[in-house]
Amino acid sequence: MRLRYLTERLVVFLAPRNLPDFLTKLCVVNASVVLCAITFEVHVHGHEATGFRAIVFGVLVLSVPLIFTGLAAIWYLNTLRRELVLLATTDLLTGLCNRRAFIDAAERATATSRGVLLMIDLDHFKKINDTYGHAVGDECLRVMADVLRAQVRDNDIVGRLGGEEFGIFLVEAPIEAARIIGDRLSEGATVNLDGVETVVNITASVGAAEMPANDNLNEVLTRADLAMYEAKNQGRARLVFWEKLSSEKDVPAHG
Repeated sequence: MRLRYLTERLVVFLAPRNLPDFLTKLCVVNASVVLCAITFEVHVHGHEATGFRAIVFGVLVLSVPLIFTGLAAIWYLNTLRRELVLLATTDLLTGLCNRRAFIDAAERATATSRGVLLMIDLDHFKKINDTYGHAVGDECLRVMADVLRAQVRDNDIVGRLGGEEFGIFLVEAPIEAARIIGDRLSEGATVNLDGVETVVNITASVGAAEMPANDNLNEVLTRADLAMYEAKNQGRARLVFWEKLSSEKDVPAHG
C-alpha cells in the first residue's frame, strides 16, 4: 500500500498541470539526466571523458517525444476541466445555469450592481406531465428556456433552479423594464408536438423583487419566491412585484 501511495504521489507531482509547469518539469528532468550521465561518464573515464556533447544531444533528442506527449496531456486535461466545469454549472436539459451556478453568478453581480430578481414557475406543469408524459414536459422546459433567453440581455443571468422553476437576475434593470419582461414571461409559450396535432400552451407565474447592490441575496430570493406564490394565488399567468410600503411591511403587489 505504501508503494502504491508513493507511486500515486509521484504521478501527481510529475503530471503537467499547465504549459509553464510542464516546461519547468521538462527542464528539471533534462538537467537531472544530463547531470547524472556526465557524473557517470566522469566516474568511468575520468577527466578524459569526451562524450559530453553526445550525452547532451541524446537527451535533447529524447526530449522531443516527451514534449509532444506533455502538450497532448495538457490539451486533454484542459478539455476534461472544461467539461467538468460545464457539468458542474449547467442544467443539461435546458442548457441554462443550474441553481448553484445561478446563485454564484448572482452573488458576484450583486456585489457591485443593483437589479431585479425574477422567479418564474410554470403553471400546472404536473398536469402537463400526467397528460402528455415526461418527454413532452421536458420539451416544454426547453421551449421555456428559449423564451427566457430571448427576453434577456447578454449580461443578465438566467438559470433553472429546479423542476419547473427558473430564475433571472436583470442586471441594472429599471423597475419598469423588469415589469415589461415579467409580463411577457408570464404569457409563456406554445409548444407544438412533433407528429401530434395537439398544441400545449404554457403560462408562468412570475414573482419579482428589486435587488439593491450589496443586499442579502437570500432575502431577495425569498421575497421573489413569495411574490411568485402570490401570483399563483391570484390566478396564475401573471407577474407580482414585491414592494416595500411606507409602513415597512413587505407585501406583494400585483404587477
